[in-house]
Parts: sequence; C-alpha cells; structure tokens
Amino acid sequence: MPPLPPVTRRIVGMMTVLAGFMLLVAFFLRMGLTYYAYKQAGPAAIYNREFLMSLLLLLGSGLLLRYGWHTWRPENDRQG
Repeated sequence: MPPLPPVTRRIVGMMTVLAGFMLLVAFFLRMGLTYYAYKQAGPAAIYNREFLMSLLLLLGSGLLLRYGWHTWRPENDRQG
C-alpha cells in the first residue's frame, strides 16, 4: 500500500490527537469519580477493576497522542 499524501497524513494525525485528548479527558473524569469513591469507601475503592481501566485509559491516550503528534507534524512530509 503506498504511503498517504501529506494532507491526508495531517488529517489522520489531527484526528488521532483529538481521540487521544478525549481519552485523556475521560481519564481525568474517571479519576474524579475514583477520588469520590475513595472518600466514601476508603482504600478499598482503589483496588478494583475500575482503577485498572483508568490506568489503561491513561496508557491508551498517551499512545494515541504520541502517534497522532508524530503523524501530524509537518516535518514528516519531507522525504529524505
């Protein structure tokens, strides 16, 4: 498959950065809920699957932001 044209790469990169940013916002909202649960139930609220899912959200958003930024940068358009 041939490489994407520069304009298409920028659009794909911008959409990937947007998806990563949205996952980062979801992570912070989830951390707010986890903090509220911690205040209500104590340390037992932290050791559950929801906290693990929050960490996976953080990892996924970081990877999407990194890939999107790398694809979006104009320096990648130069072939050389």
